[in-house]
Amino acid sequence: MISLAVFAFFAALAVAAAVLVVVQKNVMHSVLYLAFTVLATAGVFFTLGAEYLGAIQILVYGGGIVVLYIFVIIIVNLKEIVPERRPFLPRLLLVAVPVALGVELANLIVFRDFHAAAGPREGAGFRAMAEMLFTSYLFPFELASVLLLAVLVGAIIVARRRLIDDPD
Repeated sequence: MISLAVFAFFAALAVAAAVLVVVQKNVMHSVLYLAFTVLATAGVFFTLGAEYLGAIQILVYGGGIVVLYIFVIIIVNLKEIVPERRPFLPRLLLVAVPVALGVELANLIVFRDFHAAAGPREGAGFRAMAEMLFTSYLFPFELASVLLLAVLVGAIIVARRRLIDDPD
């Protein structure tokens, strides 16, 4: 009963912080709420007994990705960016796609009987986890690495362009 209360606490914190990430006007505050979301998600993993995932969540996302976002915000200097006025269709898509995704997820959760994929057996260790990661989940793993590489290259291009265009 206590673990369910702790799980609900961390889940509510993660959802509240994620909403604050989106609604904040100050970009730096948004990144700080993102870090808080990452830490709350790690708390959810810890309460579920997935200590490895919780630790990876803190190390990779809390220690790497959020810091990378902060560096990009500092390099880009968002005060110079002028907000643009979007046409109606892109604004409609920005609302319609997440709503459709939410409806589909609700449909899956409420009306479908699906089971989680079987993980490695209890006490199997890192070898079984590595085999599962590089066999069953190789494509998502590689996709995540390509996305991280794209973020790094984009940050370098933005920083380099600023240095080249800067007359100082």
